[in-house]
Amino acid sequence: MKHHRFRQFFLIVLFLSIIYFPLLNVKNTFLKDTENTENRQPAPMPVLSLKKLDPFPLQFERYYSDHFSLRQRLMKSYYDFNLALYHKTPNPDQVVIGKNNWLFYGGNEVDTYTGKNRLTQEELQTLTKELEYRKQFLASLGTQFFFVVAPIKSSVYSAFFPENFIQLNKESIGLQLVRYLSENSSVNCINLFDLFGENGQQDLLYYKNDNHWNQKGAFMASQMIVQKIHHEFPQIPSIQSESMEIKTTTATTGNLTKMLSNTTLFTDTLFELIPKNGFKSKEQPLVGYPVVDGFPYPWEYEMVRETGDTSLPRLLIISDSFGGHIFPFLSESFSRTVKIFDSWQYKLNEEIVASEKPDIVILIVLESNLRNMFDYLSIDHKSQKK
Repeated sequence: MKHHRFRQFFLIVLFLSIIYFPLLNVKNTFLKDTENTENRQPAPMPVLSLKKLDPFPLQFERYYSDHFSLRQRLMKSYYDFNLALYHKTPNPDQVVIGKNNWLFYGGNEVDTYTGKNRLTQEELQTLTKELEYRKQFLASLGTQFFFVVAPIKSSVYSAFFPENFIQLNKESIGLQLVRYLSENSSVNCINLFDLFGENGQQDLLYYKNDNHWNQKGAFMASQMIVQKIHHEFPQIPSIQSESMEIKTTTATTGNLTKMLSNTTLFTDTLFELIPKNGFKSKEQPLVGYPVVDGFPYPWEYEMVRETGDTSLPRLLIISDSFGGHIFPFLSESFSRTVKIFDSWQYKLNEEIVASEKPDIVILIVLESNLRNMFDYLSIDHKSQKK
């Protein structure tokens, strides 16, 4: 009987300890929490107003849900449990687990893979007119314009995407636009889809734990871009594969594993490409162009590199995060290269063009973000119809 009572008492104490430990840990920090891996700002502490009490309970609940002690550690345990035992992600809208432990971004990248977000005929015409306008505007300043659509990972490695996602159309939105431009426009559109489709079968051009192309993929893209620009600017040097040294390591990191609470259950091969004689282009002081309001990565907004060879043309790149790896490689072929990550707006950025006076402007857009361009058109195409 005493043994039975002791067991009951022990379970009660254990239960209460588990419930109250997070509260005690707030003040005493017996156990530190892990890093917050969510790509959003935690809910702020609400202000209590006697004149407006109704919203306060829900606002405080959101605040407490985001800030209670050991939240990230408990979430990581929950994620690892589901991944290890059931091999599924608790947030399938954000991360998709493919074959051979490949991770893919969810959301609009899934819609791009399945073909749900393809462009209508009117949308294709609007984007074509927009790009034609940019080409003409830049030409009036003596600047050449090139347009690049970066394929999403599943467009290149569809063989590793889960079979339960049905493709409504094999031609993704990016390839759809590239093909339409080649047939209906004079815009210099550089097609990376065929290049990556051929080489992606033999080589790893994207991270397995991240949705971006790796340094091998970025280098291959930069080679093709420089090759296309070389037709208009024959003085720019090409980038030779033989001049690069490749260092290989393994890691469990990536923006997709971070979204899974920094799980270490998925491994990846990382490549670092370094010129054998070192990079000719060197980082330069930033101009300090105003960062887009609310841009979550202000340190990535502006990057500048120069080779010191004034006989080479000047380059301005407007891109998203896919421009990060490609930037150092492209910089090798130009006198000055400036990269602007304008918070996924992909605008013409006339003020920066006027300041930099580039000989070449390259617009690089991830194909799943192409629809963002409709919110930042340079001209009102509907009024032009009238």
